[in-house]
Amino acid sequence: MKLKVKPTAGAPRHGDVCAVVAWNSASELYSAGDDKQILRFDVNGDARGKVCDLDAYVVDMAWHPGGAKSSGSGGETRMMTRGGMVERAFEAHRGAVTSVCWNDDGTALLTTGEDGAAKVWSRNGALRVALEQRDAAIYCASWSRDGDAVAFGCGKELLVKPLNPGAKTLRWKAHDGVVLSCDWCALTRVIVSGGEDCRYKTWDEHGLLLFQSSRLDHVVASVRWNPAGDAFAVGSFDSITLCDATGFTSGKTPVDAGTVLKLAWSPDGASVAGAGGNGAVVFGSVAERRIESCGFAATLIAPDRGDLDLSFRGDRVVKMAAGHGYLLVASSAGAVSVRQRGRMNAPRTIDVRDVATLLIPGKTCFLCVTSGGSCAVYSYEGRKTSDLRAAGLRPELLNDRSVALAPDACVFIDRPSSRVVRFLDVANGRALAGDENAIAHHAEITRVVVNQVGSAQDRKVAFVDVNRDVHVASAFGGGVAVKLGGMVDSVLFADVTDALAAMVDQRLVVWLHPNAAFVDKDVVDATKITREGDFGKLPALTSFRDGSRATIRRIDGASIHVTVSPHLPTLHAHLITGAFDKAIRLCRFVKEESLWACVAVAAVAAKDLRAAEVAYAACEAVEKVRFLRNAREISSAEGRNAELALFRRKPDEAEAILLHAGLIYRAIDARVRLFDWRRALDLATKHGMHVDTVLYHRRAYLKSAGRKETDGAFLDAMRAVDVSEEAVLAKIAEEREREGTGRKTR
Repeated sequence: MKLKVKPTAGAPRHGDVCAVVAWNSASELYSAGDDKQILRFDVNGDARGKVCDLDAYVVDMAWHPGGAKSSGSGGETRMMTRGGMVERAFEAHRGAVTSVCWNDDGTALLTTGEDGAAKVWSRNGALRVALEQRDAAIYCASWSRDGDAVAFGCGKELLVKPLNPGAKTLRWKAHDGVVLSCDWCALTRVIVSGGEDCRYKTWDEHGLLLFQSSRLDHVVASVRWNPAGDAFAVGSFDSITLCDATGFTSGKTPVDAGTVLKLAWSPDGASVAGAGGNGAVVFGSVAERRIESCGFAATLIAPDRGDLDLSFRGDRVVKMAAGHGYLLVASSAGAVSVRQRGRMNAPRTIDVRDVATLLIPGKTCFLCVTSGGSCAVYSYEGRKTSDLRAAGLRPELLNDRSVALAPDACVFIDRPSSRVVRFLDVANGRALAGDENAIAHHAEITRVVVNQVGSAQDRKVAFVDVNRDVHVASAFGGGVAVKLGGMVDSVLFADVTDALAAMVDQRLVVWLHPNAAFVDKDVVDATKITREGDFGKLPALTSFRDGSRATIRRIDGASIHVTVSPHLPTLHAHLITGAFDKAIRLCRFVKEESLWACVAVAAVAAKDLRAAEVAYAACEAVEKVRFLRNAREISSAEGRNAELALFRRKPDEAEAILLHAGLIYRAIDARVRLFDWRRALDLATKHGMHVDTVLYHRRAYLKSAGRKETDGAFLDAMRAVDVSEEAVLAKIAEEREREGTGRKTR
């Protein structure tokens, strides 16, 4: 990813230092400088004339989300219209104002100044709160995503100040020189900063250092995230550097501008503008943007042209995405071009009306989020499947980390809490599994992915929380999530199998069958494969093709291809079709315990007890083989299903199966075998049978443990019921005979 810069020689410029540039929602760029003028440019960088003359120097400028702009000059802040008319002005600071910025909804304006103060103002210019007072000047500030905190640099420190007066202020040393610029990404919550120490760094919102650049030749005067949160720009003397979210850059772009004092991205994220210290206004378009998917890669060579002989009819490309054999390209004209592998020069063009800000390719359809706030699912043939609308779904805050798409479900992180994962049906846009199946987590969730195979009942989601722990959950699992591991940097499901890959503490870890977490937790580790390698810090999974090959991108941009298990695609094909005999023959040939564990889990889930018994025997799980063999000997199908529910550690489900089938004794016996004595007694009392059986087993248990009865309910039952061993054993034999003939217990 590089920047293609428009030549500044001969282009309109300011007569003195250009101090600031800012884009409005109409993709117009406004610039202001020490010549006391505000100039206007179109999206291509062509001058559209002077807006107005000022009577003061402009230091910073920010557009209100609704269209008005605010500017800081001297100690005064002015709110102006698009045409340059001053609506209101107020004294904000003693000395010069150093930065101004609106929160996302435009209800509050943050200003900082050389007097060391940070203040929040209303839309009408009324002071809401004097947020902070420091001894040194504050040169930069940025809002958090939800507008409940601000980050600013003072001296060598970065501070995160919540608006809640009782909340603690976080502060840490960020640079060895004065912090000159900072920006807080609304989507990823990562802060980027630059300073006089000639470095730029990224931090999480708690002050943990994520990336530190090498020392540059000159101070870093400006930094700015792009709207998608997947890249940021760094301005220094005569250069602009583009970096991806991890900090990797393919090189800086020279510009004839002096020191780039401010940076601003266009609303579509396709262009970046810089304010030059020599008065120049720099325009650059993102080029050489490369995306990779399973089987092919595409590169944006120019703003309107890609490799593979792809042309986009002169429209600027604002977004690209690839996956499942399709290439999606969104243009500035509000259209999305769909190209299929093998038919790249025969695209389908879909009119989405507004500029696409996010494209998520799925197996059978894709998700498109636009600048107009729409969030819709389209088929690859161009038909709109549904409009997604749900409480907590905020299209402007979606990115490829907070939403995922499957053939029948869209999974997203609920805003603003970020602690809930919800499922939407792509067919109608409504909740897929109801609110009772939404996954509520104890910590903030930062990343979500979903599997692509099976039906809606097989839908699994994996998510990473702020503690870097990865969990897996089911769409119809009642909101239950199971932790798989920790210290996770990246996570990805395979495209045609259920395998889940993650970068765990600089190692590649693959769970070949994540459903083991819900079927048999004891074999989760047996289904796991670990691969070591020189992956470095913050490696990212870019593709996981059919579960057998993973591609990992290091922080320096190098791609590493790792083979996981060449036999997994074939095994998965057998398991998904229920061909367990073929799966067993494959495992006997390969002789890998991880594959045997996958067969065991899939067989139990499919209720194939014979195949499960063979697989567990190969894993040397003797106690499970005995359990399954006993379950096979149960004559009724309901009894076998209940035993499998017990095997999966779901006693309530087993009890419901047995009670619905009228197998009262077996339900009581299941509770006795689990030593759930009180529930066993309650069932026996409720149905008026086998109370003496429960008491008989309870008495034998206490005798073997060398203990006396102390439970009042059992003491009362023993006084009321006469327990005869012969009678109990006879009743048990009768119940087993009755179950074999298919008669229900009355």
